[in-house]
Amino acid sequence: MAGHNFNKKKQTPHLTSHLSEKKSNINEKSENLNFSFEDFCTKQKYASTFLDWQNCGLLSRAMEVLHGYSKSPVIYDTSGKFTLYNDFPKNTETLFDFPEHVTPDASWVRIHVNGPSVIIGHIISSTFYVVFLDKTHKFSLTKKSKEKYFGKKALKPSAK
Repeated sequence: MAGHNFNKKKQTPHLTSHLSEKKSNINEKSENLNFSFEDFCTKQKYASTFLDWQNCGLLSRAMEVLHGYSKSPVIYDTSGKFTLYNDFPKNTETLFDFPEHVTPDASWVRIHVNGPSVIIGHIISSTFYVVFLDKTHKFSLTKKSKEKYFGKKALKPSAK
């Protein structure tokens, strides 16, 4: 191998300028939404795994959705695609249990992926902590689902 020069080529001024501009833009966009999987949980009955979502074709769609949200600051919309719940749902409104490893004062959020499938997590500053992949939307039950799982008594407002 003698005679070969394996030194890296020097970056062209255009490339250096482009990389500097990109780095500057990244620093300016520090409030863009970031994602963390450190609170990810698959130990509950209705929590899906990555493999489960991959096998039913949802994982790539979920990654596309997360990629789209990572390009901008946190914005809660009224279309129901990115919804802030604040508190964890009451026992009669969810089939999930509050995960012990998540801070009790977490602000819970849902990101709609496709059909009934949603990503559930909590948000701190500009970071969305993914907690559950909910393929069948059991985190926040509809009125019909509440009646199915808990009976008509679950639909009555609690006495104050």
